[in-house]
Amino acid sequence: MQERLQKVLAGAGIGSRRACEEWIKEGRVKVNGQVVTELGVKVDPATDRILFDSKLVKEPSKRYYIVLNKPKDVVCTLHDPNAGRLVTDLVDLQSKPMLRPVGRLDSDSEGLIFLTDDGDFLYTLTHPKHHVPKTYRATVRGVPSPEALKKLALGVRLEDGVTKPAENVRVRKRFSEGAGSVGGSEVELTIHEGKNRQVRRMLAAVGHPVSKLVRISIGGVRLTGLPSGAWRHLTAEEIASFALKSSTDTKKKAPSKTAAKPAASAAEEKPASWPTEQPPSKRAKEPSSSSSPKPKLQSQLRTSSILPKKASTTD
Repeated sequence: MQERLQKVLAGAGIGSRRACEEWIKEGRVKVNGQVVTELGVKVDPATDRILFDSKLVKEPSKRYYIVLNKPKDVVCTLHDPNAGRLVTDLVDLQSKPMLRPVGRLDSDSEGLIFLTDDGDFLYTLTHPKHHVPKTYRATVRGVPSPEALKKLALGVRLEDGVTKPAENVRVRKRFSEGAGSVGGSEVELTIHEGKNRQVRRMLAAVGHPVSKLVRISIGGVRLTGLPSGAWRHLTAEEIASFALKSSTDTKKKAPSKTAAKPAASAAEEKPASWPTEQPPSKRAKEPSSSSSPKPKLQSQLRTSSILPKKASTTD
């Protein structure tokens, strides 16, 4: 079955779909021996030979979908020489899949985060158009007034724009002066965006700086019963709930193209050993041979969908 090239690359665990799109435009991907730099090309993973940085792209036989309770001072990145611990260090699997954090939590924030080697699943949860809800509990200075809660619910103006309205905004607890926070309180709210340090900035903007922040849920998956630093596999039902939600979103249709299939040299194939995902580099595009056939345009339109495979609950 033919699918868009960037979706196939993401599905193979190389990176997020947006990162794969950039790598395609940089000329790092070949299909049947031909460098592809245009987005929208369709390929069939079962019959087309796809190379990324001269490494053969293959569909993994097993996918991993992990939910983890991130402790404070653990970094949600793949490489940081200055970090004491990375979030991926907390997951010990014998098969050593290339897990990537789904979104971010600041080093000084705690709570729920997903890790996966499925690029499509990562795309579903991080792309703004899918509106995946994330709920937080924040310990703040003071007790927000009804007016402050209303501002959060309507949207707060930050330096990078106005946030979308928060949902289910409420003061959950009030602390006395002897409880470690003078006149403090715990605020709970749900957002659908992922701006940098968004919850902290929203609460500071209404006059209530955050001293502790915990993410307690993503979609229908909650933190309940998972100790700090512990992890588990997402269930098949939990994974399917995100796929079903994304399928209800309106998807824009775009013209598609089909990759040509000239014979490829067997010497191009190398065992797949993917580099850790980093921001797309400024690499020069690899020139393609003028004699190589160009991808053929197709007139049909196609809407893509995200349907992660059923996850195994055992390593």
